[in-house]
Amino acid sequence: MKTLKITTDNKISIIDLDFDHKSLREKVGGYVELVRTQKLLDYFKTKVVMIVDEEGLVKNLPVNPMGCYFYDTNKHGNPIVGDVILGLLVGFDMHVTGLGDRDSEQWMEKMLKDFPVLQKENSHE
Repeated sequence: MKTLKITTDNKISIIDLDFDHKSLREKVGGYVELVRTQKLLDYFKTKVVMIVDEEGLVKNLPVNPMGCYFYDTNKHGNPIVGDVILGLLVGFDMHVTGLGDRDSEQWMEKMLKDFPVLQKENSHE
């Protein structure tokens, strides 16, 4: 399913990804951590999460400025590092899935307008 990826160098792209555990681990490069914040909920108006490498700090991955913004790093000092994949929590069991074709396009365009630091990246993933 299609969703958004935001890299540490502020590139945003639509990627196609199976949302099984193995695919998520391969895409983030390690153990998967789902990060939910009030700022994500306020911006997206739905249960969007950031999918990140749980061991990113140990691996000395670069800081992700957009991830830090949505995580409110400036309030508590803990950064989001590595690339971020956005997912949507759905269903009674709150499993994670992609944003979908149309929503991925619309959210990417909105984010490009709202966050001038972001640049569109043509992804071949």
